[in-house]
Amino acid sequence: MSVKYSVQFEGSDAIVSACDLEGFFVGRYSDDDFGSLLEAENSRVTFRLVQPTLDAPIQTLRGDIEVLVLDTEGRPMGRYALWGAKLAVGDTPEYLVVTAQTGLPPHAEARRLWDRFRDSPPRRGEWCTLQVGSREAWLEVAGLRYAESAPRGECSIPPREIVMRGDEIKDVASFFCAIGEAFRGPGGYIGQSFTELEESLEDYLKGTPVRLTWRNISVARSSLSAVMEIAGGPISKFDLLLEILSQKNVDVIPG
Repeated sequence: MSVKYSVQFEGSDAIVSACDLEGFFVGRYSDDDFGSLLEAENSRVTFRLVQPTLDAPIQTLRGDIEVLVLDTEGRPMGRYALWGAKLAVGDTPEYLVVTAQTGLPPHAEARRLWDRFRDSPPRRGEWCTLQVGSREAWLEVAGLRYAESAPRGECSIPPREIVMRGDEIKDVASFFCAIGEAFRGPGGYIGQSFTELEESLEDYLKGTPVRLTWRNISVARSSLSAVMEIAGGPISKFDLLLEILSQKNVDVIPG
């Protein structure tokens, strides 16, 4: 079994490699409760490292950590930050047990997506194969993949003309899957919240005007009709997205 994950300890060169994780991808959340979960107290998670390899005594392995998801060449595809980690020997030598705190438990569907992307890059429209309620996992993985690649300069140049497929925009998470792909290609990421979308467009476009042809826009107009309370008063999720796009010089053309 090849090494798929590693655990790195902050302020230390210590690394624990593992062929697999058990009990790590357990989160189940939706866009509707995403904000409240982030504002809640950190969750404590316990998971197991399968067939671990240590390069330091186990009693020294504690503190803040990053769990790195590795590709087939052992390079990081993404990383999860956790705090106050403690390691203990499992029931058998094949396992180490890790207990740590995390702001938002990794999504249960993310494990399958990480395994999938070890084989080949995301395909256009692949996120549509996930059911509504699981597309948050796509955004989790896409965001972490983008965070890993962005420091290396792997960022695309903003196009002036964009087409976004809208037939599968059936909730807010679907919108962010679709617009990430429209702007940055298959598996692309440009945020997963209203605030992050605004900040990402500001940083990415820097005021450059963009024409966005939104196919089947009526689907989102219906599915995102729920009204939110914001500082300016009540507004539907759909209208808020249009407002953000307009403010960032994105001209939306129904297609």
